[in-house]
Amino acid sequence: MKKEFLAYENDEESGYINMSSYDKKSRAFEVTAVCGISCANCECHTAKDSPPLLDYLVGVGIPAEKLPCMGCRSLKGNCPVLGETCATYVCAHKRGVEFCFECVDFPCEKLNPAADRANVLPHNLKVYNLCIIKNRGLAKFSEEAGMVKQKYFKGKMLVGKGPEIEE
Repeated sequence: MKKEFLAYENDEESGYINMSSYDKKSRAFEVTAVCGISCANCECHTAKDSPPLLDYLVGVGIPAEKLPCMGCRSLKGNCPVLGETCATYVCAHKRGVEFCFECVDFPCEKLNPAADRANVLPHNLKVYNLCIIKNRGLAKFSEEAGMVKQKYFKGKMLVGKGPEIEE
């Protein structure tokens, strides 16, 4: 299989990280989707710790047998929210990349932001999340992902500064 990705060097001058250095058995890797969505912070995953959330998700049409979700990677892209295999996961797998930003076509149409359902779906976070992973590393993203999502959904946008959580 031909790998269609950009080679990143792990050096101080470029600031890039070596993609082959990911610990593919780490929790951070397992619960971060190829598109940059943090499965660890997804309601379908966190429902394992919250029976009311689990009931709510079933009530909105997600099959109970697919919950709690263990993450896109472990399910090979079969996200319970989609009800089918994720096209982005399939694309990354075919191209031999672990994250979309490794692809020569990044960013592609699959990651294009949209206003549709932006108030309930984290799809507009994908490119931002992938940039954090690319530039700061997966471990740092794993630490920041919850706050990034919280700022997206609950933050007040300060033009030129980004979203902030009011205290």
